[in-house]
Amino acid sequence: MRHRLFTVLSGNVLQCVKSNVSTNIDHAAVRNISIYLYPLQAGHSKWANIRHIKAAKDGQKSALFAKIARQLRLAIQDGGSADPALNSELKSVIDEALRKNMPMASIQNNLKKFTASKTQLKKYRLDVRFKQKVFMVLTVYTDNFAQLKMDLSTALRKGGAVQIDAGHLFEDFGLIQAYLDKVHFKSAAELEDRATEDAIECGAEDVEVMDGEAGAVNFICKPEGINGVRKAFENKGYVVHNTEHIYTPLNTVTLTPDEKVAYEKFVDKLKEIQGIEDVYDNVEMEE
Repeated sequence: MRHRLFTVLSGNVLQCVKSNVSTNIDHAAVRNISIYLYPLQAGHSKWANIRHIKAAKDGQKSALFAKIARQLRLAIQDGGSADPALNSELKSVIDEALRKNMPMASIQNNLKKFTASKTQLKKYRLDVRFKQKVFMVLTVYTDNFAQLKMDLSTALRKGGAVQIDAGHLFEDFGLIQAYLDKVHFKSAAELEDRATEDAIECGAEDVEVMDGEAGAVNFICKPEGINGVRKAFENKGYVVHNTEHIYTPLNTVTLTPDEKVAYEKFVDKLKEIQGIEDVYDNVEMEE
């Protein structure tokens, strides 16, 4: 694990504090931030938990295009334009849709449909307990919450689940996944230095270099500030290809084979409900 301790002055002046540097600093105007570029092993790090959750979510392809369509609609809604040249968030979603093999014709049809739409999607969080053991956080985007609640109530009743408050069982983060062009760094070590300094200046709380050669970097920030942090990174030359509000459990449970089968069937039923974007849970993930 590589550790760097930075000092951020009140005037946004960044200094790297080393053991041989004088500590003649006005502590009233200074706060210290510890950045861990290389986290602990899997199971002991929020980065490991996030990687596992992302891998599991990215592997769920059944409703992928419906999810991308909602993301296109949200990007138009938040960015105020259906022109990717004027809406960087929309451009990022389109690029990601193409990487996921969504046909350009489908993308264009969605853009036309959502541009003409007068209703707006709203985001909701719903917490669920399944069979006394599994706790879940559902991220929902819908323009008809009453209908979604009716559909969800039916699925919960049939699946043996109930709505509860599970907020104290999860930790949430704003996750920003980005690339920095190689013109901005000459080596993986230089990318680490650049990404760490930019993380502090842009308001991120943690950073992990995913690929030092390709310039792939992940950042963590407070969920409520994710849009502003994203724009700050884009202004510094990063190409952001994904941002999301992600939840990780504080503790996990292990399911028996029969429990796992029942739970997976329940999740499949939830994902059939229009508007359910992501499902997070406290189930121990297999390596």
